[in-house]
Amino acid sequence: CMVDDHQLELKMSDRATISLNPARKLQKAKKQKVSKILIRNIPFQAKVKEIRELFSTFGEIKTVRLPKKMAGTGTHRGFGFVDFLTKQDAKKAFNALCHSTHLYGRRLVLEWADSEDTVEMLRRKTAEHYYDSPKKKKRSEILDEIMDDMEKED
Repeated sequence: CMVDDHQLELKMSDRATISLNPARKLQKAKKQKVSKILIRNIPFQAKVKEIRELFSTFGEIKTVRLPKKMAGTGTHRGFGFVDFLTKQDAKKAFNALCHSTHLYGRRLVLEWADSEDTVEMLRRKTAEHYYDSPKKKKRSEILDEIMDDMEKED
């Protein structure tokens, strides 16, 4: 085709299927063990309904979860989980959407969720983080030991 005395050549783009970023290749290499997909970089204006509509074209969805911020603002934290009824449906969705899917101008990053990412496991991890485990010493015990050591040196 000629435009303003310049010859143009049109070709189909294969950029979406060829990854230049090595980190994305590592994500694909991770084996599928579950039917749950972790979605990162979700825009804050996106709603559960929109995520459900995007992924439901590939199969029946069991749950869509967008964890909320702790501050009580009501917005989600920018990532979420989509759990399909079957691993085959999850694999279809992952393969179709992992290359270059954008929502509200942000590129969604898909990964296979860890099999241990259940609500119970997340609660247990949070509890261990905020409450002292029996193995950890309290801050006051550590300070007392330091003071005792300093007194012994004098």
